[in-house]
Amino acid sequence: MKRQKFPRMAGLLLLFTIFFVASVTDVSAQSARSRGMGGAFIGLSDDESATFYNPAGLSQIQGREASIQAKVNERDIYDWTSMAFTGHIYEDNVESKFSITDYLEHNILEEPVPRRPKYSYGVAYTEDHRSIEFGNLVGGEYQGVKRAVKDLQLAFGTRFPIARRMLAREQLYGGIKLRMLSVDRYIKSLMQHSKRDIFSLGFGLMYHYNDRLTGGLTVDNLVEDISGANTGRNGVTLNLGTAYKVTKGTTVAADAINITNTSKANDQQYRLGVEKKFVENDLTMRIGALNGTLTLGFGMNVLPHIRVDYSFYDGDVVSEHHVGAHVTFD
Repeated sequence: MKRQKFPRMAGLLLLFTIFFVASVTDVSAQSARSRGMGGAFIGLSDDESATFYNPAGLSQIQGREASIQAKVNERDIYDWTSMAFTGHIYEDNVESKFSITDYLEHNILEEPVPRRPKYSYGVAYTEDHRSIEFGNLVGGEYQGVKRAVKDLQLAFGTRFPIARRMLAREQLYGGIKLRMLSVDRYIKSLMQHSKRDIFSLGFGLMYHYNDRLTGGLTVDNLVEDISGANTGRNGVTLNLGTAYKVTKGTTVAADAINITNTSKANDQQYRLGVEKKFVENDLTMRIGALNGTLTLGFGMNVLPHIRVDYSFYDGDVVSEHHVGAHVTFD
């Protein structure tokens, strides 16, 4: 009994820390785990960072999860901290009548698939600060520019009922994401501030073909409203991802970002990542590539419900070290 109470207390402590940090510093939605895998997470999206990568993945998560992330090096020129939380709005009650399928899944198969549809949500808040010094390092249009970004993301996901054979593993998930973004720029040479507010709507799909193979699709900026400076649309983007479990503890993931090459959206990116679990899943090693740039990371379970993560990205401007804490509540 005491053992069950401790993770809950630890979770409440982390939540308190999250909201404290969110009120005094900058916060984002990506995770150190996904960064260690080169950001290849659209086809995986099995933790709270699904809010950012693919909202359809929220409903494959069991229980509630929360995390806090931070960039820990050279925060004076470029710093962000991240927080995300996911939970479930509704879940059907377990049927009391006997089902041969449920019996086989829970007594014969190693990894039973939950069959009850549920509606899930995710929340992420972001503040990203980049100094004039960082802008000078980037150069070009960013020379002498200071930027501050505030980003609130709300996501909702569900599982769609589809025809399936007994014990078949096919699952189809869907989700939508609302994003409210505020970008504040200061141009030193002009002594000028400009602000841009963006509201956008996107959606995601995730298909579990079987226990090993999943695929994901997201569409960003499907609906968009922009006010303030530079009110041109960012453009609709299509992103694809897949994940494959090579063995029980090894997963390979790959993403293609903005495959339509929309000019006003983010640049095209190709992401590849591998995650390998060791020591009864208490230690996880990660390696990946973001457009050919190496990423590394690891995760460690310090308690049954608490995991710490680290990632390294050798960026073109600043090498980035990120750490994170992840809590599962139930």
